[in-house]
Amino acid sequence: MIETPQCPDCEKPMEKGFIPEHTHYGAVQPLWHPGDPEKQTFFGMKLKNSYLKIEATETRKVISYRCSECGLLRSYAE
Repeated sequence: MIETPQCPDCEKPMEKGFIPEHTHYGAVQPLWHPGDPEKQTFFGMKLKNSYLKIEATETRKVISYRCSECGLLRSYAE
């Protein structure tokens, strides 16, 4: 996305940012991945944790824009 989007409600310019996802090791930028989430398996057994299978080449970083007037958030996968 090259241009800063306008808020569809207020028609004001939106501010670029991101919504950090917190992990045990700190915060990371969220990613978009196509398809439905699938849990990882270990030798065919589903694991109890919530780790998901991902293809790193398929992911896109998610950025968000916030309207400083009304607070509306819009997120995009670049």
